[in-house]
Amino acid sequence: MSGRKKVLICPQHWGLGHVTRTIPVIQYFLRKNDDVILACSGAGSELLRREFPDLKLYELPDYGIKYPYKSMMVNMTLQLLKMHLAIFKEHFAIKKICRKEKIDLIVSDARLGASQKSIPSVIIAHHLHFRLRMKIIEWISDTWMKLFYLTFDQLWIPDLEGPENLSGDLAHLYKSKKKYFVGILSRFKKLDVQLKYDYCIMLSGPEPPRTILEEILLDQLNTIMPAKCILIRGVLNGKNLNAYIEKYKSNLVIKDFVVGNELNEIMCASKYIICRSGYSTLLDLAIIQKPALLIPTPGQPEQEYLAEELEQKKLFHAVEQTKINLKADLEVVKTMMAYAHLNEAQSLDERLNILVAKLSVKYGW
Repeated sequence: MSGRKKVLICPQHWGLGHVTRTIPVIQYFLRKNDDVILACSGAGSELLRREFPDLKLYELPDYGIKYPYKSMMVNMTLQLLKMHLAIFKEHFAIKKICRKEKIDLIVSDARLGASQKSIPSVIIAHHLHFRLRMKIIEWISDTWMKLFYLTFDQLWIPDLEGPENLSGDLAHLYKSKKKYFVGILSRFKKLDVQLKYDYCIMLSGPEPPRTILEEILLDQLNTIMPAKCILIRGVLNGKNLNAYIEKYKSNLVIKDFVVGNELNEIMCASKYIICRSGYSTLLDLAIIQKPALLIPTPGQPEQEYLAEELEQKKLFHAVEQTKINLKADLEVVKTMMAYAHLNEAQSLDERLNILVAKLSVKYGW
């Protein structure tokens, strides 16, 4: 890419994971002195404003996907029409931004309607294969997603390409000449800081599973006391937890919402992490190399698969939300390897320089 270009980066807002893993990509283009424009929705926009207060940010239509049922397949099937309407609106909203800002490159994270004719476009994704109970449904789902991915010039997968990887079958079974592994995308760094907490509990994801897990863990904290714990709730306006603060006093710190450097420092200052098995969280754990107890969101096949896969690899201990025995499970966590053996062959800058150069040749920049 010769000269300064205008890059539109537009992450999806299905939880904050899609947003947080675009942060190192945003930083990459800023290091190249490109003009970066952001577009997102909901809490994702708020996070980006906090991380990049000086960058222009546009609001996009939110997919508004809800999770009322335990089965993710049921949830998504019932909302297909709603999702397609959101993708349609998203496409034209991004088209309007591109015209106004004269965008040279689009980088989407899971926003399926982001690609535009005559503008080079990239999509960041890892969930390229759906592991479902029926093969025919798997094939239909995979084909449906592929139709969207084919509209982009490149598909960037936040993972390693070798046998030691994070996504397993979700990304590695997908065949495409447009597919490129860009390594571990995380805003975090491994910090050499003094340990302050025995356990960092990080909650995230849709309701009501988030609140249910919060209640389960808080009710079992007494089994691991007098451990020093910090609870990061992942909400802006959660219910009052003063009773637990009074009960556990100095052994429990509660924060509603933490981002950026503060979250990085808290995780690195904790001996063990208790969290969901969302993919962006796994990317962060790969960087800070902390042992963790993984608790997949019920009814989300992706998180359930990742938790099971990483348990089998002896990297993390995983447990279903309804079967948590906090004291016993944390003893198992202490025997796991975490990601201490994973090494990046290339830096993010090296990988992205090659991919952006390919786009430069294709579009004659």
